[in-house]
Amino acid sequence: MGQVHWVLRLGEVTLKSKPVRRLFQNTMRRSMSKAEGRWGVQLRLSFGRDRVVVRSDSPVDRVEQALAHQLGLAAIDRVRLIGDPDDLSGVAEGILARHDARGTPRSFGVRCRRTGEVANWSSPTYAAALGAALIEADASLLVNLKHPDWPVSVILREGALEVVEHRMLGPGGLPAGAQGDVLARIDDERGMLSSFLIMRRGCRILPVEGSDEALIERLRAWDANIGRRSRHHTHEGQNEDRPSWGCIGLPVSEAEPMAGRQASAVKTTPLARLEPLLGWTDDEVNALLRHFDAPWCVPPDPDAHGWMTAAGHDMKEAVA
Repeated sequence: MGQVHWVLRLGEVTLKSKPVRRLFQNTMRRSMSKAEGRWGVQLRLSFGRDRVVVRSDSPVDRVEQALAHQLGLAAIDRVRLIGDPDDLSGVAEGILARHDARGTPRSFGVRCRRTGEVANWSSPTYAAALGAALIEADASLLVNLKHPDWPVSVILREGALEVVEHRMLGPGGLPAGAQGDVLARIDDERGMLSSFLIMRRGCRILPVEGSDEALIERLRAWDANIGRRSRHHTHEGQNEDRPSWGCIGLPVSEAEPMAGRQASAVKTTPLARLEPLLGWTDDEVNALLRHFDAPWCVPPDPDAHGWMTAAGHDMKEAVA
């Protein structure tokens, strides 16, 4: 029922200036192009200031697995076209048809966001009218606008109503490669997760000799260009490989010869040794690993209680 598309919320990217934001969006576009081949999907993108709209004819679960690995996304909303907003009974039936608890006593609340001018309706009046239509179609519903068991989120447009049928938290951060390169020796899962945290800050990871190829391949799900130096324009207008600015899992003295600094560079910054997992407990590291392996069902919640529930352990077993 109805066409599906995905609205990607960009989060931190929107805080940047227009030229920087465009650079980050181009980086994200290239990343998604690579993801198409890895996940066997087609992604058609259109960019706005604070969101990206993705359309695809590929299976929903595969599209969402691909999108869940896109660094820089704050959230991913699966949106379905329901029908004519003036046909309230038809819209209510369309929403309930995709809700598996119909007939079960539960609370609900409608949140409506109007896009553009819509004749005869404001967001509050439409939310109230749709809520009444849902109760008429399912008498087991009770209104609770603050903490509903079933939140109903809709987008009202002229001639169309869309329902947000699922929200998935994105990994956040910035697109990989937007903030320079970091050398890393990835020889265990802790090194892999350290690299992942630095990738979330927009960095491209360059594995060095002694890294485990299987672990690098797992990181490649998050950045298909891992190991390839990013490029930048010098003050002289030349396009060159960007020198690395940090290292993970090896001393600075060993990393320095591999940093790729230009001999002609007038000003350089000392190489930084990064330890992003310093102070993390084993439980916290294991929680991060669950998100790393299945981001489409294990959210990137920095609150340990969001990761370390029994449900989180069950999820890991389900995807294993």
